[in-house]
Amino acid sequence: MEWRRLKLSYPSPFRNLAVEEALAHAVSIGVQKQPTLRIWSNPRTVVVGRFQEVAEEVDVQQCELNEVHIARRFTGGGTVFQDEATLNLTLVTRPEEGLSNLAFHELNLQLIREALDSLGIRSSTSRNSALIDGRKVCGAAAAVGLHFALWHCSILVETDTQLLRRVLAPSKSTTKSRFVRSKWQEVTTLTEALSRPISIKEVARALERTVENRLGMRLVTGQLAPEEEGLSETLYSDKYCSGKWNRHGNHGYRRTVGGPIRQSRYVCAQRP
Repeated sequence: MEWRRLKLSYPSPFRNLAVEEALAHAVSIGVQKQPTLRIWSNPRTVVVGRFQEVAEEVDVQQCELNEVHIARRFTGGGTVFQDEATLNLTLVTRPEEGLSNLAFHELNLQLIREALDSLGIRSSTSRNSALIDGRKVCGAAAAVGLHFALWHCSILVETDTQLLRRVLAPSKSTTKSRFVRSKWQEVTTLTEALSRPISIKEVARALERTVENRLGMRLVTGQLAPEEEGLSETLYSDKYCSGKWNRHGNHGYRRTVGGPIRQSRYVCAQRP
């Protein structure tokens, strides 16, 4: 069995997140029948979950001072910080019947653990995270529909954790909210765990080998189908560049995967 390997990153986090939703939608409507593994990275960005409130998760002033983008993904879960030294991995397939969301996370996090083990790093899992000595090194989120299953995660390879702690500072508070709140965890990086530098490419190769061996398939490098590219462009201009979506989520933009796409009325938020 062959899976498509996408090594596709854009300098815009808004475009990268638009591609994520487009991949899920393409599988959902049957345009893309081949499972996809995507390896990508973002510039310095705080990415909030679909059902979160930016003001409760992000120090907006610190983001502005440090030129950190604020973006929102279409999957749930907590807020993460990403930069060019953070590796993002996405798996998009058809949903497996009878597989719960918890089991879906556990199955994919096991791939992360095995890849880290091959690099000489012992890790454990807790809900939707991978930990090294109790500190978070990988956070994941997922979206599962009737005809698609998408799981993506961020691995802190050599991420600027000092900046991470500054821009995510409000997450340390415990105030009650009607929005989904992130649970603050101390973090570490693969470089710190290994006490030596490690490149994104080295980690990506370990992940690819693990996925191929564990799932019994072969990765073949591909590119976006024309339908996926067209949808991602529309989502980018219509949704992910919208300040209302990025700051207010469903309250500012009421659309789900597979729903109608409307004409954009917003200017792209190239800066936080």
